[in-house]
Amino acid sequence: MRWLNYSLTNFSCSMLLGASVVHAHPHNWIVLNSSFVLNDDARLVQIKQRWEFDAYFSTITLADVLNEHGSEEIGLSKAASEIIKNLAGFNYFSKLSVDGTETPLFKPVNYAFITKKKEGQIILELEMTFDLENALHIQNKSLAWQVYDPTYFIAMNHATENNIEIIGGNGTECAKTLELPAPPNYLVDYAQSLDRSQKDADDLGADFAETAFINCY
Repeated sequence: MRWLNYSLTNFSCSMLLGASVVHAHPHNWIVLNSSFVLNDDARLVQIKQRWEFDAYFSTITLADVLNEHGSEEIGLSKAASEIIKNLAGFNYFSKLSVDGTETPLFKPVNYAFITKKKEGQIILELEMTFDLENALHIQNKSLAWQVYDPTYFIAMNHATENNIEIIGGNGTECAKTLELPAPPNYLVDYAQSLDRSQKDADDLGADFAETAFINCY
């Protein structure tokens, strides 16, 4: 599979498949779902993610794995392993902070590509489950969660607050909000002027990242 040997820059710049799009305008082609698992003491112990890819990526990837491996199950397993390996150096495109203190994510304990049918098309989802090294006390604190491509070329968003779930916590009340990015106009103009092959976009994604806030009381 061609895209599995790419660097993460090519992962984002070429939509993992070497697409020939020239301009670096992001597209909402990864829909995020995030679940935060609390223990009975309302401490955060696990994060589950689902990345829903668009029909274009899903169709091409499924064709590639069948062509290379002759088996969708084997091919998707290998594809998931390679993506996880590549994402490790980028903290899995994920940033978790509690009251401004960032907590790194370690290799997910479970991960897999799965398929589902949506609007008559087969869609790929990447599922990942992260166990936290230490349970995080989050009551009466502000938890901030971002999932983004550091080069800006992939738009990654939760469709609504309903795509964020709080599980467990023994009755703990939690509020969740999504804050959309508001980069200055000059930065938007600069980003739209970039070619996908340019390295100047390597740290641009954070300025265009959506932030999910969770407050538990």
